[in-house]
Amino acid sequence: MISRFLLATLLTLSAQAATLPEGARDMLPADWQAAALAPNKKLLCTSEKADFGEHGKGWRVNVLNDKSGPFQLQLSSVLEGEVKSGDRMLLMFEARCVPGSSVDGKGRAQVVVEIKEPPNYVKLGQDAVDITGNWETVYIPFPANADSKPGITHASLMPGGRKQTLEIANMRLLNYGPKFDLAQLPRPYIRYPGREVDAPWRAAALARIEKIRTTDIAVEVVDAKGRPVPDAQVSIALKRHSFGFGTAVKAKYLMGTDERAARYRATVEENFSAIVLENDMKPFGWQGGASNTGKEYRRDWTLGALAWAKERGMKVRGHYLCWGPWDDWSEKLKDQPQMIREKIFSHLDEIIQGAAGLVDEWDAVNHPVGWESPRRTVDQAIGPDLYADVFKAARARTGVPLWINEDQVFREGRQQDEFYECIKDLIARGVRPDGIGNQAHFHSSFLPGGEEMLRISDRFAALVPNLELTEFDVNTNGDEQLQADWLRDTLIMAYSHPAYSAVMLWVFWEGAGWKPETALWRKDWSEKPNAKVWRDLVCKLWRTQAGGKTDESGNFKARGHRGLYEVSIDVGGKKTIMPFNTEHGAGMLRVVRPQAD
Repeated sequence: MISRFLLATLLTLSAQAATLPEGARDMLPADWQAAALAPNKKLLCTSEKADFGEHGKGWRVNVLNDKSGPFQLQLSSVLEGEVKSGDRMLLMFEARCVPGSSVDGKGRAQVVVEIKEPPNYVKLGQDAVDITGNWETVYIPFPANADSKPGITHASLMPGGRKQTLEIANMRLLNYGPKFDLAQLPRPYIRYPGREVDAPWRAAALARIEKIRTTDIAVEVVDAKGRPVPDAQVSIALKRHSFGFGTAVKAKYLMGTDERAARYRATVEENFSAIVLENDMKPFGWQGGASNTGKEYRRDWTLGALAWAKERGMKVRGHYLCWGPWDDWSEKLKDQPQMIREKIFSHLDEIIQGAAGLVDEWDAVNHPVGWESPRRTVDQAIGPDLYADVFKAARARTGVPLWINEDQVFREGRQQDEFYECIKDLIARGVRPDGIGNQAHFHSSFLPGGEEMLRISDRFAALVPNLELTEFDVNTNGDEQLQADWLRDTLIMAYSHPAYSAVMLWVFWEGAGWKPETALWRKDWSEKPNAKVWRDLVCKLWRTQAGGKTDESGNFKARGHRGLYEVSIDVGGKKTIMPFNTEHGAGMLRVVRPQAD
């Protein structure tokens, strides 16, 4: 049953800061109105300077066309002074959406601080904000993700995407330096759909979890002659979920010999039921580790990490056989598509053979449609049969399930739609993937609700009824409560949908991972709020432990989440401990124990 106290704890709302700390440097001109460059594209937008009285001077921006993209319309100002990566920043401004100018009376805009160096646009920070019909101060705190560059680093508000009239005044960008506590900066409470404590979708999802993820468990204790043993003390404890509550890991740390490595291994073993190696099995990691002398990648670390996980009953994902987007090496061979094809299939052949028996499923194709718009992937140069040929070649070499993996599946648009069509094309070619992976990298600027994620999951499950969130993380600009709430709801969403078989984190510890701010544990191994959510759900609420005595028929019955259990039977002080796997549903464990003397 659901623990009401635990669930209430998980649904705690965050408090909002209300004061502006001192000690910051202003990074925008004092006369922001005069310095800002405003959008003025006749068919899309008009803009004008305005004096808003007590709210100060600023700009009125009228978006005329809801088909305009965010980056087409930018109210932008160049930064003054220097920002270093890691500096704690606060972007703030006053704004309102003019009543009657939008369909629902609300405005919305994206906000970004970025280096404009076409074709590259490195973002120091970004978010999306809702703007009401009343004047309000908008606060966006964030840690800078890169160093600024003088003269080409801009703070921009982008109102495109919906018809609306926004009034914006007093934009400031404050730099508090690298050591300031982000939690001390004011921030808005982000209301993504279904975040509220009593959201109906969540109640329905939790009820589904109890129905589809738990099973009846029965233990029968008999003596050597097959007679029932009543009053035997039975306890059951789920040791490893059959569902893949997993994380990406680095083989270097998993196979290390120092105290840090020991803590790393212990955290993985205690909290996860599945792993994927972050980079060790990619072509550069696999080939780079061949000599077993590298500082980051070694083949013996890679194979040792896989064996370590298998020994502990963990599911192992192989990542990956083929990469869709152009890479440094493939760009150099762009005029030799046959050479690119040969290198792809050479890696596929070598790594499947090298990791044989240690991998439970493979990402056969990773990023088949990529993130660039318009699409830029190697199959466009090699030929439309490439991905199907990868699946065929892999199936000829291994019997484990083969997956196709892409990002931004929950965001409407090109990437989702082309991924969907790519899967349909593979099915039409007779090579249906065994599973569909959604990388699920999120940012607080776009957080869809649980119902929307379930709807999109249904769409893809109709093609292949086996889904995973394969690289989950969420960057919330330092809002740790939002990060925790989003993880909670994503876990509940996926575990409640019958097509999902795993949720894999991409970073679990700040000390190792591509986006440390998305981790569950800080570098000193202290828990962040999202770690508490993970442990409360995965390691407590959904990790069944139960006990009691057998009845007159020698039976003990319970209901629990599916996976590998440790069953302990005590008859008169004589204990028997046995494994019992409930992955495939209900079953009876019959234990023969002599009666106590």
